[in-house]
Amino acid sequence: MELGATQPAISRHIASLEEQLGTQLFERSRKGVVLTDAGRRFCEAVVTGLGIIRTAIIDASSGPQAEQVVIACSHDASQFFLLPRYEALQSALGENVTVRVLTFQYDARQLPLDPIADLVLAWDPRTGDQDYVVLLGEAVAPVCSPGYAATHAATLERPVSSWGDLTFLQQIRSTAGSVSWDDWFRIVGRPDTGPRYMGFDSYAYVLETAASDRGIALGWRHFVDPYLERGALTLVTDDFVEFHSRYCGYLTERGRNRPVARSCLAILEDCV
Repeated sequence: MELGATQPAISRHIASLEEQLGTQLFERSRKGVVLTDAGRRFCEAVVTGLGIIRTAIIDASSGPQAEQVVIACSHDASQFFLLPRYEALQSALGENVTVRVLTFQYDARQLPLDPIADLVLAWDPRTGDQDYVVLLGEAVAPVCSPGYAATHAATLERPVSSWGDLTFLQQIRSTAGSVSWDDWFRIVGRPDTGPRYMGFDSYAYVLETAASDRGIALGWRHFVDPYLERGALTLVTDDFVEFHSRYCGYLTERGRNRPVARSCLAILEDCV
């Protein structure tokens, strides 16, 4: 095997780890093995930690001529905001600059970002930070698959107060600074009964579940655009609701002293 261990040995290691943590990491059935919610959170934390170590090793071992910029952002922002702009960013910076992405799960304050990262992408800058730019304003609208919209057309045509029988998909723990269903309900009104939620650790899981006809998701403008463009999701309401939160890019103490980091922030601003 790739790990140099037998399947029974790996199973024993997993069982020992679950015992040490006091929680079940995998759900086992005849159909196979999948991560539990706790398992996904543990996996993401381990991946984040290994990413920090990997970045630190590369940074320490790079020669004085090496030029790289490290961007820290949430897993969801990496997928829905940074990845669609990555090629343009790398091209603008030039082939002599390497762009590396360090991801965190919910809140940038989870990570010891200095001196690892040069640039952080997050909802609203940290208090007192001056070197930042606003990349996106926050605007959201409910979205669902065309199939779900057709099945529940009669309900969706009525006011939100009548939506109690629908399933609302959400992150169990939202990215710091972002809006929630409760925020949206405060603007447009709440269902008279419920609402009934289905929760996930990742916004990507929320959108994929919505695309598979299982409920309504809260779609962030710019994040949900690819799903809308290919028809996997459709808007439930006519308009996005604007909020005061802003998605920003800001420089860390390390980034402030590096021209390549300032260039990276300016290029991202131009790519929006």
